[in-house]
Amino acid sequence: MNVLLKQRARDILGHRLGSEFSVSYLDRNDIFALGESWEKLSTNVIEENPYYSPTFMRALLEHVESTCDIKALAVYKDTLLVGFLPFVIDKWRWMKAAPLNCAWINPYITLTTPLVDRDYPREVVEALVAGMNEHGAAGSFWLFDNFNLDGPVGKLFNEILKAGNLPSKIFNEFNRPILDQGATFDEHMRAHVSKSRIKGLKRSRKRLCEQGTVSLRSYNRGPELETAVEEFLTIEASGWKGEQGTALACEESTKAFARQAFGSSDGKSITRADVLYLDEKAIAVSLAIYVGKTAFTLKCAYDEEYRSYGPGLLLEQDIIEDFFETRWADRLDSAITVSGHVLQGLWSDSMRVGDLLLCADGAKTPENFKHYAQIEKLRRLFRQKLKDIIAKTRGN
Repeated sequence: MNVLLKQRARDILGHRLGSEFSVSYLDRNDIFALGESWEKLSTNVIEENPYYSPTFMRALLEHVESTCDIKALAVYKDTLLVGFLPFVIDKWRWMKAAPLNCAWINPYITLTTPLVDRDYPREVVEALVAGMNEHGAAGSFWLFDNFNLDGPVGKLFNEILKAGNLPSKIFNEFNRPILDQGATFDEHMRAHVSKSRIKGLKRSRKRLCEQGTVSLRSYNRGPELETAVEEFLTIEASGWKGEQGTALACEESTKAFARQAFGSSDGKSITRADVLYLDEKAIAVSLAIYVGKTAFTLKCAYDEEYRSYGPGLLLEQDIIEDFFETRWADRLDSAITVSGHVLQGLWSDSMRVGDLLLCADGAKTPENFKHYAQIEKLRRLFRQKLKDIIAKTRGN
């Protein structure tokens, strides 16, 4: 494998990969056996992605994706794990015209940036690209849905693909709201939130305070976190998601996933739960997952009995204030997968996200890649048309 990898690196990147770097293809059992090396890598990356951390992935694989035929590209420097990219093979996406390797994603994963060791970022990405065309993959076409295009890993991918003359195309590009440190809460609100929104929040908070004592409490470990997760599950299931059967508590598998992924194990957790209380009753809960100093606000639910008071937005305002005042993270990532979210009116920054399709085989002609890129484009157009028809039917 190492000889083939180094030959591939020379062919597509114009130089040999360092002798200390190698790529392995892992199956499901291999992934579960990674152990502490996976944990260490997830906290020592150039760009955080808690969705690919062992805590979150194991919870998904054990409860929601128990039959998923997942694989991974693993990059090693000698025996040290320095790169990790989980993926699945989709043979039917293009009606068997060609198989497609897809960076692993599902409704609970909103970022497919691979884990790249901060000490060897270029070498790791070069090794990943070189390894994308070896026998563990199904062909040379790869798709990264919800990929951070302007992050450090995305920039390296762009540079290395260009250097190897490897074709790529971006679909569904949009700006995802993020919030970075650098201002005070008051400065942020004055500079980035409209006066009408601020007045509306003040009115809602005043009205809610007339019903009792309103407070924010935050937890990241222990029994308090476990209780907050249960409060979230209860609130989400009591609302419209519960009625549609899409709340996490509606299925035993997703409920078990939530408890494991968001809970606290051996005193460790990747979750922060922010809870808005009215007296001692939880009326809104936000769950964020994080590794390092970036937190992804993955889930939020509010008690619809208090809908007229806007508890979700009030909780978001409190989270922003606590973010600036206590600096518990360097960045908040909204984790949304579509544009036009309400957070765009409350958060000041954004990052460019899109779906990256690439071909890792430099021997493929540009026309060959354009053919499959056009198939992907048509597939997306068809799916959107179908969604629009279904939406209209339900509306009638």
